[in-house]
Amino acid sequence: MTHPDIERLVENLESLAPRGDLAVDEVRAADIAQALTDMDEQAKVLIISLLSDEKAADVLAETDEHSIEVLLAHISAERLIRLMGWMAPDDAADLLGLVPRERRGALLAGLEEDQRRSVSTLGDHPPESAGGIMTTEVIAVGSNEKIASALRKVGTAEEPEAINTVYVVDPAGTLVGVAPLTRLLTADPALPMHRVMDPDVISVEVDADQEEAARIVDHYHLPSIPVVDAAHRLQGVITVDDVIDVIGEEASEDMLRLAGTNVLHPTSEPTLKRLRARAPWLTVTLLGTFLASLLIEHIEKTYFHSGAEVGGTFSMLLYFIPLIGGMAGNVGTQSSTIMVRGFATGEVDPRRPMRVLRGELVLAVLIGLLAGVLVGILAGLAFTEEPMLGWIVGVALFCSVIVAAFAGTLIPFACHAIHVDPAYAGGPFLLTLNDLSAFVIYFTVALLLLNAFGVS
Repeated sequence: MTHPDIERLVENLESLAPRGDLAVDEVRAADIAQALTDMDEQAKVLIISLLSDEKAADVLAETDEHSIEVLLAHISAERLIRLMGWMAPDDAADLLGLVPRERRGALLAGLEEDQRRSVSTLGDHPPESAGGIMTTEVIAVGSNEKIASALRKVGTAEEPEAINTVYVVDPAGTLVGVAPLTRLLTADPALPMHRVMDPDVISVEVDADQEEAARIVDHYHLPSIPVVDAAHRLQGVITVDDVIDVIGEEASEDMLRLAGTNVLHPTSEPTLKRLRARAPWLTVTLLGTFLASLLIEHIEKTYFHSGAEVGGTFSMLLYFIPLIGGMAGNVGTQSSTIMVRGFATGEVDPRRPMRVLRGELVLAVLIGLLAGVLVGILAGLAFTEEPMLGWIVGVALFCSVIVAAFAGTLIPFACHAIHVDPAYAGGPFLLTLNDLSAFVIYFTVALLLLNAFGVS
């Protein structure tokens, strides 16, 4: 059954109960997991209650954290233990991390010994580290073991996630090589593993950030990547499905932070939580706009209040404030977004700003010239009674665009240098900063040109 099927089931929830769990169990776990995000609490609980333990475990491994937190309040400890038993250790550890602390001990105690040890080990690592997203279900063999022995281990393994790869370790558990399963199947079974393994192993340390692990997998096009400790001992493996989840999660976080909120599920979180996440950054915008208003008032009273001719010029200047501020804000946001995305993908080195600054400034100069000339001509044609207006708007727009690109490019680098998430730099803070600088530039250019040509 496809996703539309689960949508039809959701529309007729009352009719599901008499049919037992068969109707919902026929739907793919990923489709149910996606549908859960759009359901209310009662519907979520009903759907999970109709699923078999195996299917419910698959659904919980696929759905979002908010839905899981809602469901945990309605699933008994006995069923949670059964569900975790169906899960891979990394998924079980993620689920346990969402359970209130006072319930975790009892749930761990109910697991089988091997899984309890794996889940406890994974739970010791930060959730956004390589150790936090790895699985301990990995096939490891000794370097002197025969290929036949390695194949027997593959055949008897309990559904390891990275079954396409066999990792080779020395007696101390140090990772010394890797061998694709396809190579083992075509090699002489009597050969030792060190004869067929590839000693050039790409790995990631257990404490590395999950973004770094995802970047390495993407860069080298790996189906999985081993995770090692400081002594290079094999701890687990990160598979490509986990990497896809990380890439999606990090992209969502960056986009939401660029918008000035750190809520991971902005459409389903409680209203007060969403308000707390968004209000502080919107307050920055509000205060910045208020300061800009005071700035405009100060300039008008100080420099433009005397004389009908000058006062009329100031009134005309006001018409172009939205254009100057909007254009500068858009250019600054574009530059900042490009930098933040470059940090996330590895395309931009956060320690080398000069490698990208020159290119962004050259592009800003070209954009500023095109926009400044075009708007300047149009302003001059529209306001023929004030011939200086076209020059003022054109020059101010050109300068504002360059400053905005400069700020939008360098602020993410500055944030990275002081260990602040650079994604926040592209939100309301940068837009407010660009507005203020654009207004200062605009009226400064106006005063300089008006004074230079005898309008005082």
